[in-house]
Amino acid sequence: MSSAPDFDPLSPAMLEDPYPVYADLQEKHPVFWHEKVGAWVVTRYDDCREVLRNSELFVRDPRRVSEVSAESGESIQGLDVNAQSELRRLVTGSIHDQDLEEIGRRVRASIDRIFEGVLARPSFDWMIEVSARLSGMITADFLGVTEPDPQVFKTIVEGMARKFDADLSEPDPEAEQRVRDAFGGLIDGWLSSPETHGTMLTLKNRAAEMGVPVGVIKNLIGLLFIGSFGTIFASSGSLAHLFIQRPDVFEKLRDPALLGTGVEEFLRFDGPTQATSRMAKQETRVSGVTIKQGDPVFVVLAAANRDPRQFPRPHELVLDRAPNRHLGFGWGPHSCLGSLFGQLALRELTRAVHDAPGPLRLAGTPFRLPTTTVRSFASLPVSFQPES
Repeated sequence: MSSAPDFDPLSPAMLEDPYPVYADLQEKHPVFWHEKVGAWVVTRYDDCREVLRNSELFVRDPRRVSEVSAESGESIQGLDVNAQSELRRLVTGSIHDQDLEEIGRRVRASIDRIFEGVLARPSFDWMIEVSARLSGMITADFLGVTEPDPQVFKTIVEGMARKFDADLSEPDPEAEQRVRDAFGGLIDGWLSSPETHGTMLTLKNRAAEMGVPVGVIKNLIGLLFIGSFGTIFASSGSLAHLFIQRPDVFEKLRDPALLGTGVEEFLRFDGPTQATSRMAKQETRVSGVTIKQGDPVFVVLAAANRDPRQFPRPHELVLDRAPNRHLGFGWGPHSCLGSLFGQLALRELTRAVHDAPGPLRLAGTPFRLPTTTVRSFASLPVSFQPES
């Protein structure tokens, strides 16, 4: 097995800027075994896309490697192909049935209310006051549930992000159990509430009619929650930081013609989902490297999104880039179902910051969440007030 001994995903340098390392890996170690991750690391665009696209060969649920154990799984992949397809159609249909223009107006109104409470403060934490509250509102709207305390959402998402990185850091079983209990309690409350509507109501009623096990429904709700709240939470923080660091980009995005493609380009350039995992259902080869049945595969989406073979000038923000087939939301049947909501939120957030009475600036030292699968700030102290 080839190895890249200098690859330390959780080093301070990687957390701050992983992209030079990813570029080096693409050239020298496009597919390599990482002992600590316990997986094959894949970094080139074509290889990453193929792993994500081929859901029969590279599976998300490790129980599918054994057909016997898959039957008792509580993942959507534990269902037969027809049931999986029908369940996904239920969710996507529910999403597309929603009025995005009306949701956009509600999102902007919510952002304006959030800003009213922080504009006059000498400093505030963007991740708590803006990202968590905005993400919670959109996720509740998207799922059709009552919005809980944003801090609860933030704690769960950060705990889940650390869980995804469990092989890279010291495990904390008690903390992981607390997150699982809190998350499970939240989902149970939604399922039992008579006030649910939209996607949640569709899943409760139609999935039950289809005979889908409750465990599978809860698992799917969890995936939708992480895909919506986690994506919007992380990306809205990174976008605010970009605006502060790159005022030239911030000013260019005042042009309505650039806003849509600009948000897409930001998600390619520094997206929230940095990596995801799959498992080989049978022996195969990727870029000439043999991957055995049951071997985990660590798909580095952030590296793929800056692959010069796919994206000219990959390390530049090209705000009118087209086409832009980035993997910021994955690819194929497991791509982020909430991507429409995520992009909508970032567009409205950009407009709101443009309309603020003063420029956004740093008011302290940002702190990044120490995870490699999710790229997010844990704390981002900012202000709209001038420095005193």
